[in-house]
Amino acid sequence: MNLDYRARQGLIIGTIAGIALCAFMYMYNQSPVSFILIPVGAIMGCAPFMLKPKDE
Repeated sequence: MNLDYRARQGLIIGTIAGIALCAFMYMYNQSPVSFILIPVGAIMGCAPFMLKPKDE
């Protein structure tokens, strides 16, 4: 998959936000289900750039 720099930055920032949310939720209730927040945050950070048309 060839990502442009904006999509890659969104992916990295979303991953960092997902790690922060995961750490907070894991400290709050010690459930391993909170680790799913890392890829969800990464996908949410990258999604606006993947869904936008290429001509804009």
